[in-house]
Amino acid sequence: MPSEQESGAADRSRAAVDLAVVLAVFGLMSLSIPWLNPILRRGHGIAGFFEAAGYQVAIEGAAPLALMLFRRERFSDYGFVRRGLWLSLALGLALAVLYDAGLSISSGALRWIPLARQPATRMALAAGLPFAPLGLALVALIWGVLEGFFGIYFSRKVNLILRHGGRGWLSPGVLAFALFNGGVHLIVGQGLEGFLTSFASGYAIAVVPAVTANAWGGALVQTLTNAAGALR
Repeated sequence: MPSEQESGAADRSRAAVDLAVVLAVFGLMSLSIPWLNPILRRGHGIAGFFEAAGYQVAIEGAAPLALMLFRRERFSDYGFVRRGLWLSLALGLALAVLYDAGLSISSGALRWIPLARQPATRMALAAGLPFAPLGLALVALIWGVLEGFFGIYFSRKVNLILRHGGRGWLSPGVLAFALFNGGVHLIVGQGLEGFLTSFASGYAIAVVPAVTANAWGGALVQTLTNAAGALR
């Protein structure tokens, strides 16, 4: 049997490979954003909705899910468990309220409607019944839960690489994902404000499981804050 040290080194190696694969897929898919994103945003109808959904799954969901299947990992390994659920959701809700309040102050408008500025939401609503409810549920699942899971996955892999337990408000994985999330939005031209708001949302997503050992609140943060729109 391998020693504890050898087992730990193997875990770190696997985590490093997994994170490298996820980042490579994200980076390669991101290269298409300048020309593909305007096309997706102009999409309409159910076809346009599924084109946008497919792209979002490809850029942030497919690689982590495929690697989980390959590694025989479970969602519970990432904190999607029952224990601590209500504490996790309460902290996630509190952080989402703080984020939306800050976003509202900085933008000069009350931004409290989750995913309102997401083009896929517009497409789902425009499709009407019977598709609209299913479309909105998929928006929440893909741009909310799945995108939030990307950050939680990222954070856990960083902690494994650095041999950190992953707990605490300033755990390496939490800070790493916050910087990554902010940096991505800075690179795509959203400026300092985009960096700060994305850093804040990335931190909130990853810190919930780091503090509560339950990841559902992190997914809730992403769902409630992503593309939050103004009250009419």
